[in-house]
Amino acid sequence: MDNNFITSAHINGRIKILDGFRAIAIIAVVFYHYFYRWNDAEKPYYGADFFHYGFRGVPFFFMISGFVICYTLEGTNDRIAFWKKRFIRLFPSMLIASVITFVFLKLFDSTNTFDGSNHFRNLVTSITFLPPNVFDLIFGTKNHFSYINYSYWSLWPEIQFYFLASTIYFADKYRFERNFIVTCFILLLLFYGLLFLGLNHIKLIEKLINLFNLIQYLSFFLSGALFFMLYKNKSNFWYLLFLAGTFILVNLYFVTNELVSFSVMFGLFFLFVYYPETLSFFENRIVVKIGFCSYFLYLIHENIGVAWIRRIVHYFYPYSFIAPLLIIVFMIGFSILYTQKVESKIIKFLNKILFKKKYE
Repeated sequence: MDNNFITSAHINGRIKILDGFRAIAIIAVVFYHYFYRWNDAEKPYYGADFFHYGFRGVPFFFMISGFVICYTLEGTNDRIAFWKKRFIRLFPSMLIASVITFVFLKLFDSTNTFDGSNHFRNLVTSITFLPPNVFDLIFGTKNHFSYINYSYWSLWPEIQFYFLASTIYFADKYRFERNFIVTCFILLLLFYGLLFLGLNHIKLIEKLINLFNLIQYLSFFLSGALFFMLYKNKSNFWYLLFLAGTFILVNLYFVTNELVSFSVMFGLFFLFVYYPETLSFFENRIVVKIGFCSYFLYLIHENIGVAWIRRIVHYFYPYSFIAPLLIIVFMIGFSILYTQKVESKIIKFLNKILFKKKYE
């Protein structure tokens, strides 16, 4: 493995620049939710239209996951150990964030901004990581179940990607890169073939695509994985060629703002691979801390933050934008505190239980 790959990592195996990327992604998503999606309709905050594009932070997260999961797989002995690591990383914070959101909305969402989202059934749905339509299918209902936080939709594609990547990796570690790339491109070609032929409008196929929605975002995960492979072998022409293919796929409809957004994402990863010294900003201590806590911040920010803003925004008119800025600062501070003081202890405790042989 490239020595730069080792030296750019923390002692605990985290890569500072990638945490910096996470920070940019989560800040973009938070600004999108606070300043655009849930903006005040009567007296909108300044810059609402500009922050419309903040939701592009989610596919950036998918690219980061593609890179990180391949990195994680190479340091994992078997499939069970991999899923134990994923459980430790994902479930405790999801449970805690979901419960906090549920209680907060019950007590403080006086404007009923999220009426229906605070049902106990949606709390249960959220902590399973499964999409609500699975529960609607099981119980024969329609649009009855939801997430406790709308943002949680992106975790289901993540889980599917973990399954796909780990299945291919542990089937044949030595041919993982070839098998993974071939499998992903076959799936993508099938998907875009269905779209081209209009077969995605057939109800059964439409339901399958909505249920197994990884296929809609696979190009981003694959791009991140290819950047990991390129980082280990910077002179490999094939990885560059495949990345050109994924870049074309994510810009297939050639929408200008998408082209700009995705060009920035790919550009940052190229700089990370070949010129990491140009990205020193992303190794800033505060930026890294925000990236480090980005998972919990993502889980906790939307419904709580919006409901809170609605309760206090009238105090700041005509400078209403101050309200979401204050909530952003609080959410970041709270998430950093949780990640450093609570999550770290939970992770250490669960590691001792689930990997007890390593601590004997």
